[in-house]
Amino acid sequence: MNRASLFTLGCRVNQAESDSLGSALIARGYRLVPEGEEAELCVINTCSVTEQADAKCRHLVRSILRRSPNAFVVVTGCYAQSDVESLRRIPGVDLIVGTEQKMDIPRLVPFGAEPLVKAPATRVLHTTRISRKNFILDTYAAFDSATRPNIKIQDGCDFFCTFCIIPFTRGRERSRDFEDVLREVRLWGERGHKEVVLSGVNVGEYRHEGRDLVDLIQAIEGIPGTERIRISSIEPTTISDRLLDHMAGSSRLCPYLHIPLQSGSDPILSAMGRRYRAREYEDLVRRAVEKIPGLGLGTDVMVGFPAESEEDFQATVDLLERLPFSYFHVFPFSKRKGTRAQKLANAVAPATLRERGRRLQELSGAKRRAFYEEHVGRRVPILLEQLEEGLWSGLTPNYIRVGVPVDSAGGELGGQIRTVLIEGIGKGMALGAF
Repeated sequence: MNRASLFTLGCRVNQAESDSLGSALIARGYRLVPEGEEAELCVINTCSVTEQADAKCRHLVRSILRRSPNAFVVVTGCYAQSDVESLRRIPGVDLIVGTEQKMDIPRLVPFGAEPLVKAPATRVLHTTRISRKNFILDTYAAFDSATRPNIKIQDGCDFFCTFCIIPFTRGRERSRDFEDVLREVRLWGERGHKEVVLSGVNVGEYRHEGRDLVDLIQAIEGIPGTERIRISSIEPTTISDRLLDHMAGSSRLCPYLHIPLQSGSDPILSAMGRRYRAREYEDLVRRAVEKIPGLGLGTDVMVGFPAESEEDFQATVDLLERLPFSYFHVFPFSKRKGTRAQKLANAVAPATLRERGRRLQELSGAKRRAFYEEHVGRRVPILLEQLEEGLWSGLTPNYIRVGVPVDSAGGELGGQIRTVLIEGIGKGMALGAF
């Protein structure tokens, strides 16, 4: 039996797709082994959201080839779609698979019982025409990949923000068959998984045969065993009052929203091609916080977009300070070939970009600590995920990571939901006890 190893970079959608690929490889006779263990087949699912992500992909491919020179190496994902030639120049890559053929990989390699032989030359399966049809996933839930499995419900994006390569690497918006999603959630519930994360490139645009994201969530809530439903990152213009009202009244939908902001400056938002302005975003957040008690709120912020002045940056800082975020992810602007922002002038100096990034990272840390401190003394349910450095750690519904000393835990707790008392704040997490 051949061994297969999956390496995944980037977003939750990539992780969900890797899980499906892994399940399909198992069905074809492969034995999955963890990253880093010797394997006859290595599948690398790449990301291309920034130049740094591209470089990380190339580094990973070369590292795997050095470590396993005889492995059959398949590279897929967004970087395989956006820059085939760079990957083709790396000696030893056997197969490069673009977005359209990505989920066909298990059928493109030999069965797990057959010998795997390095290809004499790199084979490329790539097309710029990506289907717009709604989809199903052939294989899923064949193995326990995570305590909180990512459920891919949507792919592609029609928003075309000027800085973003995703509509070109993943194609236009399309959604997964409604009943197919429910089948997968049902299987995870039967296997004992208490929480699922609904993931997509633009998850708020989920549509299938007249049903939307709220309809899907309501249907999932009726599935036994699934005690928590979490929405991954969701665009502000796709959040309806109906979704907020349902989150406020649901016992299963986690009170958590990650809503990308990118900038608090209207001129920069306009240049980015974003579909809202700072006041609209602020109004949405305040409406959400008012409706949903204890809402955990995260965001994405970009620094150094071309022509971002000190005034523009300060507008972003002011908005982030005003709103009750519990954290934010900070990204530097990265030129992406094929996007409109690639040709924009007035680049921000690297030193300025680094300084702005540092300031926002510090603000995010302060916001997280303040949000955690609000919960000291409260008893909260956490889904226990992993044991490391003497602590069982897990997440509350509103996305506070809590660590519990092993001494007070006792036994194997992974995958269980337990109530803990938050007693203080440690490094990067709250600290609690049963």
